[in-house]
Amino acid sequence: MTLRWRIALILAAVALGVGAFAGASAYLTTSSQIHSSIDDNLRSRAEATNTVDGERGRPHGGDGPDSRDCPPAGSFQPASAAQIIGTDGAVTSCIEGGVALPTVASDLQLTAGTVVLRTISVQNQPYRVLATPWHDGGTLQIARSLSESNALLSRLRWQLLALIGAAMLLTAGLGWAIATRLARPIVRLRDATENIATTLDLTSPMEVGGTGEVRGLTASFATMIEAVRKSQEKQRRLVSDAGHEMRTPLTSLRSNVELLRKIERLPEGERREVVNDVLEDIDELSALLGELVDLASDLAATEPAEPLSLGDLARTVATRMSRRSGRAILVDDSAAQDVVGRPRQLDRAISNLVDNAIKYSDGAVEIEVKGTGLTVHDRGRGIAAADLDRIFDRFYRAVEVRTEPGSGLGLAIVEEIVHSHGGQVFAHGRDGGGSSIGFTLPEPV
Repeated sequence: MTLRWRIALILAAVALGVGAFAGASAYLTTSSQIHSSIDDNLRSRAEATNTVDGERGRPHGGDGPDSRDCPPAGSFQPASAAQIIGTDGAVTSCIEGGVALPTVASDLQLTAGTVVLRTISVQNQPYRVLATPWHDGGTLQIARSLSESNALLSRLRWQLLALIGAAMLLTAGLGWAIATRLARPIVRLRDATENIATTLDLTSPMEVGGTGEVRGLTASFATMIEAVRKSQEKQRRLVSDAGHEMRTPLTSLRSNVELLRKIERLPEGERREVVNDVLEDIDELSALLGELVDLASDLAATEPAEPLSLGDLARTVATRMSRRSGRAILVDDSAAQDVVGRPRQLDRAISNLVDNAIKYSDGAVEIEVKGTGLTVHDRGRGIAAADLDRIFDRFYRAVEVRTEPGSGLGLAIVEEIVHSHGGQVFAHGRDGGGSSIGFTLPEPV
């Protein structure tokens, strides 16, 4: 069942429930008021006619203690039947043409001031009957037909049912219109996802529509698609760049392997050079492939962020890199602050910065941790002004170092890691020679 049908049916059900409750309340209240009004009218007619005062106390036919002379017929209006039951059980009708009311033995035993009301059926017609002692002896019965009130209540029932039905249809139609409006951006989102699944085309713009949560959902999905598109574009560029960069070591390796075919004809010195060149080419390819794997891996999805000391992390890296290279690596973390990050990724970023400084400089390397930023200083050849904006690009290497070992991916990996933490990278030259390369991370919340 679609969202539109669900919303329409839910609103219709709500309208039915509310209408049924309101209709039942209105019907019961009206019915109670009508019957109460009939009962009050019967009581007032009985009190008005059951007296011995003035003209109404004089007999209208017959005499004696059991006289059953009736009051004027008009005094019973709007009653439709009235009769007096004598003490001997004889019945005198007081309204000409009125129906004969059934007598009940208990009505003849009523005490003065007692009033009994009940509903009876005479000739398949409902009547409301009042019985009370007659002042001259016996019992007075006054009845009013319920046919008119029942017909009124019947019309009211049908009107309420029609009103409830109309309210259900109106509410369902309104719900359908609202649901259609709400579902329109969701339908567009569904069509867009189906198009992407079919064509694998992430470049088509996605319209952000709707309001409230629906608009937020569409905007979030559009943001996700854009992120996937950028990731896909990076992967394509990575594969393209990697293929280009691997040609040089593969060509060199192929040439050296071809020389190995005639190694027995080469002098001993040339043999060693060829073998060393092959090993260097293999090492370069291994390093390149390792960095490509690191760059393509989504470490953020497998390593949770946690509070950590950037100064402690820098000292750990300095100790390890100093042991490997035999170079002095100094750490100044007197002004360091804690950050929130992924320890293994940040360790790799700092290691790449230190490795870059060791590779292109002599002497001690300095790591300065200040606030949430980290900078690696060296006294190497420095960075040309033309290269400052490109040193974090994948596979980019300055002209003067292209003949030296390296893949050009180390600083690109640093940038990827720092950006995944919401930080920024920077690089600039130092007064007196050398360079300063580092990053800043966001303040912990």
